[in-house]
Amino acid sequence: MLMQIWQRINNIALFKKHPSLAQFVKFSLVGVSGTIIDFGIYTLLTRALSMFYVYATGISVFLAIINNFFLNKHWTFRRGQSGIAKVEYGKFFTVSVANYLVNLGITYYIVEFTSADDIFGNYDDYFAKVIAIVVILFSNFFANKYWTFRK
Repeated sequence: MLMQIWQRINNIALFKKHPSLAQFVKFSLVGVSGTIIDFGIYTLLTRALSMFYVYATGISVFLAIINNFFLNKHWTFRRGQSGIAKVEYGKFFTVSVANYLVNLGITYYIVEFTSADDIFGNYDDYFAKVIAIVVILFSNFFANKYWTFRK
């Protein structure tokens, strides 16, 4: 499905003129797939298995990291690969863990220290996760583009 979407997007002249913008869109689409995995696993763990949201976040984010690494390596940044998967995964994992800690900090702060539950009720943790994802999107892209998968 991502490939079909990308084939349509790829024909837009703006992306041909600005390949980094096209790469950012690809990265964002991969991020959407990772977010679906993250939220799906998170929902299963917190709602169906009653796991504490901090632990569930760790597991769900880790599984999304694995998904995102392979899709970004083979689709988003394929021309910029060093070709050494272990090195790239180590860098990708480092960036992802740093962003995970920021994600967890934002999520924890919003859930524990704001009035988000007054607005979102039992879904304040989802709201917090969305805010955290938006905050780390750009740092994640640039760190992976210029460090993990650089030419």
